[in-house]
Amino acid sequence: MDLNPVTRTSAVAALILNVLYCLLVLALLLWAFHWGRVSIMVVALLLLAVIIIPGFFALRPQTERGEDYIITSYGARGQGQLTVPVPVSELPRLVERACAQHAKPGLRELGAQGGRISAGITFSSWGARVRFVLRPVSETASQIVATSRPRMPLELLGRARSEANLSLLFLGVAQEAERTHTSVT
Repeated sequence: MDLNPVTRTSAVAALILNVLYCLLVLALLLWAFHWGRVSIMVVALLLLAVIIIPGFFALRPQTERGEDYIITSYGARGQGQLTVPVPVSELPRLVERACAQHAKPGLRELGAQGGRISAGITFSSWGARVRFVLRPVSETASQIVATSRPRMPLELLGRARSEANLSLLFLGVAQEAERTHTSVT
């Protein structure tokens, strides 16, 4: 399983998609209501201001560092990695147990190389898709690399949701790894 990295380019693509959507809405309003020039300009400026200003905030990367993990977010899109002192063969079981502890993430697919988690719809979001890859670092350590993207590609803001999805996964796996590591020793 391969991940598409979350970069500034993916945030720019979402911003462009939003601008095109607003222009389409503006054209439909113009066609349906036969507005005058001043009304069109006011609506166009409002629509673009509502999209462009949050879009610039989405282009700035925000980084959250935990004890064993790091998460970088571009607006509603986030990417992170966690390193745990557990062989990669044990990671799928730890991910499964970590997801079972919380009601929010729904484990959709899990394999030896990685999987998918779905975060449900909330009042302010259409939900998110979390994809992760399991990689060996050494014989006794491994790494989870994960991305979180909104289900609705027009979503620009939601850095907190993206970080929460990833940190919930990372903290759950880290706790399970610690529990497994302490029960073995």
